[in-house]
Amino acid sequence: MIDILQTLIAFPSVTGEYTANNQGLEYIDTFLSERGMHVERFEFNGFESLVATTQRTKTPAVMLQAHLDVAPAPERLFTLRDDHEKLYGRGVFDMKFAITAYLQMVDDIKDRLHDYDFGIMITCDEEIGGFDGVYKLVEAGYVPKKVCILPDGGDNWAIETFAKGIWFGQITMPGTSAHGSRPWEGESALEKLIALLEELKKLVPNQGRETNTMTIGTLHAGKIVNQIPDEAIAEVDFRTMTLAEHTRLKAAAAKLCAEHGATIAFSAEGIPCINDITNPYIKRFADIIEQVIGHPGGTTMSFAGSDARHFSAVGVPCVIVRPDGGSHHGDGEWLSREGLFQLRTILCQYIDDMARTTKQPVAAGQSIDQLATSRV
Repeated sequence: MIDILQTLIAFPSVTGEYTANNQGLEYIDTFLSERGMHVERFEFNGFESLVATTQRTKTPAVMLQAHLDVAPAPERLFTLRDDHEKLYGRGVFDMKFAITAYLQMVDDIKDRLHDYDFGIMITCDEEIGGFDGVYKLVEAGYVPKKVCILPDGGDNWAIETFAKGIWFGQITMPGTSAHGSRPWEGESALEKLIALLEELKKLVPNQGRETNTMTIGTLHAGKIVNQIPDEAIAEVDFRTMTLAEHTRLKAAAAKLCAEHGATIAFSAEGIPCINDITNPYIKRFADIIEQVIGHPGGTTMSFAGSDARHFSAVGVPCVIVRPDGGSHHGDGEWLSREGLFQLRTILCQYIDDMARTTKQPVAAGQSIDQLATSRV
C-alpha cells in the first residue's frame, strides 16, 4: 500500500494541471484494467475522470469515490515521507489515501472480482467544486444502487452526517470614472460595492460553527490611485444550514444587488448534505469501524463540503469518513499510517457485505477478511 501511495503522491496533480492529473488517471486506469475491472474515461471542459466497475453497469451496488486533484504545494511535498507512525505529503490526507485503499482492495480480490458489484469513480476537479467531474457523471447516470463511499470528510473515524450547503456569487457594480481630485464628477463603483457588501453581511448577522455564514473572498476595483473606478467586482461565499435558508439567502442576495444597481452571477453551488447515521448502509459501515478500531467512531458535521453533495442531490446516501490526519492544504499535511491499513480492512469487509453477488464459500485461506488484514 505504501508503494501505491508513494506513486500517487509523486503526481503533482494540482487542480487544473491537466497533464499531471491525466498521468495519475492513466496509472489508476492501468492498475484496475490489469486486474479485470471495466474502465471508462471521460472529459468535461478539460477535466478528465474515470469510472471502473466489476460489472459493466452505470449503477453498481456500491460506488467508491475519490478525487485525484490537490491544492498547490512546493515540489518537495510531492515526495511521500513515512516516519512509521504518520505519512506526509501533498494529497496524503486530501485524498490520495482513499485511492490507495481502493486499489489495494481490488488487488486483494482480483481473482474473484466477478463475485462483486462495485465501482470506483475518480475525478480531478473536486477542489473547485466538482462540477466537471462528479456532477457531470451523476447527471449521466453513474450512481450506485445502494451507497457511495467518499472518504473526504469526517474526523478520525467519526462519520460526517451533515455538511453545510454552499453557493458562490460574483457581484459586479458599475460606476462612473473621473479624476481623483474631482470626485463630484464621477461615481465610485468601489464605494457603492462596499455599501452593498455591508448590507449583504446583515443577512447572516450571527456567524458561527452551526449557523449560516457569509465571507467576502475577493475584491477588485480601480486601475490607478487617482482615478475613480468605474467598475468593482467582489466574490462572496455563503454556507447554509438548511435548504430553506439556502434558497432564502440566494433570493435575498439577488434582491439586494438589484436594489443597489449591481448584478450577481451564481457559480459553484451545492445544497446542504445530510446523511442519516441510522441509514442501514451507513450504520453498517459504522459498525465495521467499531469492530476494526476497537471503539465507536462517532459522528461529526462539516463546515465545508465535498463531492458528496452531488450524490446527495439525487438521493444517494454517502459514507463520509476518514482515518486520523490533518493539515490538508497545508505544508504539514499528514495521515495516520495505521489508519490507512485500517481503512483497507474496513472497505474489504464492507464490500463483502454490501457488494458481493454470490454467497458461495471461497477457498480456504482466501476470505476477504484474511486478505484485508494482511499487511503488504
